Formats: sequence, structure tokens, C-alpha cells
Amino acid sequence: MNPREQLVQVCRLAYQRGYMAASDGNVSLRLDDGNVLITPSGRSKAFIQPEDILCVDLEGGVISGQGKPSSEGQLHYLVYKERPDVAAVVHAHPPTATAFSLAGRHLDCRALPELMIHLGAAPTAPYATPTTADLPAAVKPYVAGCNAMLLAHHGSLTMAANLERAWALTEKLEHAAITLLAAEQLGGARPLAQHDLDRLTELGRSYGLRRDAAVQAPPPPLAQRLKVEHLPETTEFATAKRHPDARGMAHLIVDDRPLRRVCLLTLEPGKGFRGGHVHNRKTEGFYVAQGAAVLEAVCALSGEKTRLELGVGDLVWLPPGVAHRIWASQPLVFVELTDRPYDKNDDAPFNFEEA
Repeated sequence: MNPREQLVQVCRLAYQRGYMAASDGNVSLRLDDGNVLITPSGRSKAFIQPEDILCVDLEGGVISGQGKPSSEGQLHYLVYKERPDVAAVVHAHPPTATAFSLAGRHLDCRALPELMIHLGAAPTAPYATPTTADLPAAVKPYVAGCNAMLLAHHGSLTMAANLERAWALTEKLEHAAITLLAAEQLGGARPLAQHDLDRLTELGRSYGLRRDAAVQAPPPPLAQRLKVEHLPETTEFATAKRHPDARGMAHLIVDDRPLRRVCLLTLEPGKGFRGGHVHNRKTEGFYVAQGAAVLEAVCALSGEKTRLELGVGDLVWLPPGVAHRIWASQPLVFVELTDRPYDKNDDAPFNFEEA
């Protein structure tokens, strides 16, 4: 099978499995002369033929072929420039893995031995507008340190020394996402013990499968990772609001995400804080029902800090990896919301004074 036929075969597989609907996604292959074969823009992967594949240079200049190369070709060219060891790139939209990125969730490889051997980590690059120069810029910090990643609100990106391997990594991401989602329905996947993770890491390295960066890619700014909302006080229809009537006040807090744990808490000014830890897996929300609070948040990886003053009706969501603690500036009643059941192993103490 020649290189163009290989590309068409991957396009067919991706279309048949629902990873590339219609003209979504793109696939490329680096040739021995340094030029790149890439799928055309605007064509359904169900109907692409070998003669439709274009040959381009690493700036996207067309060497041969009709039509335009993929509108997201710059993503592929970036990978080839940054990674001399890579000869194939697949950008797809596998449904379940993409759903994780839509929900702001990462794929926790620590529960799956196969992923620990083959990947070690599958980071999520921050959202960037598709087809623009913002997309390769968002991906660039992650390319050196991994062979597979999710693109927030966009899909997956995998890279390897050959097309079969790059496609296999796409399949592994989707299979992992499906498995982890099933585990969620049974209470959540539990990570392997650290000594088992260490053995799997060494196995992956000995097989030449993993790529572990010396420097971890910087996380997105906290402003992009924290979601802060204010529920309006209104008698008009709304799925999330504060609704006053003659009987009192109804707080309709959450209507757009699944929850596993809900707690009602109080805190008096000058009586210390609640929280003071960081979660590796859990997304946590705080809603102020009465009084006022100050929330401190610190990125556990970068050390970036922020301080939010919260009043009645304010709702803030904190993703995994963000340490937090909450103080009362007025007698406080608030609701704590999480997307996972309580797990003592997921509450890691965090020293705010040294952060």
C-alpha cells in the first residue's frame, strides 16, 4: 500500500467509526524528502480518493495536487517542525474523548495500564479557534512532551513515527475515554498504586513507546480555568437563578452538569477556612447562599494565584489541579458541589503560605 492509499485507509476508518464526520479532521504523512502528504480541505473522509491527497512543504505551499490542503495544516506542520521523530499526524473528533474536553475533564491515565505504558499522560491543550494560527500556538507547549493530547472543545491530536501508530493512539484515546466514562457510573476509576505506575512507566520507556518531557507544558492561566457565575435574582424563567416570592427565596443553583456530592456548610468570620487542599481528579464548585466569602485559588503546577470576593448568588467552579480555600468575610452559608464522590486520596493538603 503506497502512502496516499495509507492516508485514505485511515480516513475511511475514522469516518466509519465516527471519529471524523463529513469533512471533519485531517491526516498527514511526512515523506522521506521532508515534504508532507495531507488530506484536502472541505472533503468528506467517506469519499476521499488517493488522487485527492495533496503534497505540500512545511509552510503549506502546494507542490502537487488539486484543491486546497487541510485548513488546519498549520497544526501538522508545527508538529513536524518540533518533532523530527514524527512522520504521521492524525487530528480527529472521537466522540467520547472530545466529550471529556467539552466538560473540562482530562483523561486520567493512572487507572489504565495500557495508557500508562503507551502514553503516560494525555494533556488537554487550551481552546483555540479552529483553522486559525491560534490553534498551533495553543498546542506548541505540549508537542515536545507527549504523543497524544486532547484539544479543548475540539478533539484529539496524535503523532507517531508511522501512520499505523498515530492512528492506534487515536483509538487508544477514545477507548480510554469510553472506559473511564463507564467507570464514572460505578463510582469513578481508581488510580493504580504508585509502585505499579512506576513499573508501567519503565516498561513504556523500555519499549520506546512513551515520550516524557523534561519540562512539563505550562497550564492555561487561572482566568481561563476558573468558571465564575452570578445567579440573577428574578421571577422570570431561568434554569439557574434566585427566585423570590411571598414564601421566601428559592436558589436554583445547577442545571447543566452531573453532580455526585452536595454539601451545605457554614463558616463564621475569624474562625479559619474551609478547604486548604488540591484535587487531582475532582471538579469542585462553591455557591454562596448567604453572607460573603473570599476564595483563594493557586495553580498547583505554576504557582499562579488569584483571590475572588464572593457574595450571595456567586457560583465558582474549580478544575482539578487548582488548590483552594474559602474564608468568611460575613457569616457564611454556602453549598459545596462536586462531580465525584468523596475520595480521601484525592484531597492533597496544600501549603498556601509557601505558594
